[in-house]
Amino acid sequence: MTHVLLTRLAAPLQSWGVLARFDRRDTLTRPTKSGVLGMCAAALGMDRTDPVDHLAQIRFATRADRPGTPVSDYHTAGGGTYPLRPRD
Repeated sequence: MTHVLLTRLAAPLQSWGVLARFDRRDTLTRPTKSGVLGMCAAALGMDRTDPVDHLAQIRFATRADRPGTPVSDYHTAGGGTYPLRPRD
C-alpha cells in the first residue's frame, strides 16, 4: 500500500533556498526536499539535533500550479554603524 501526504503551500512570498555563497543566496520556485522535510520534522516536534534518517527516505515530488515570478530582495542585517546606546 502506498501512503500519500498532499500539502498545499500557498503564500505570496516563499523562498526555497538552494545554494548559499557568502552574501548571495539562491532560491527555487518550487519547494526543496530539505525545506519540506524540515517543516514535517517541526510539525512532529523534532529538535534540530534529532536524527532525520527516517524522514530522508521519503519519496518526494512537487507540482507548481502557479509558479509566480522571482523577486529580488535587498534586505541587509547589521549593515552600517549605529549608536550602541540611545543617548550616543
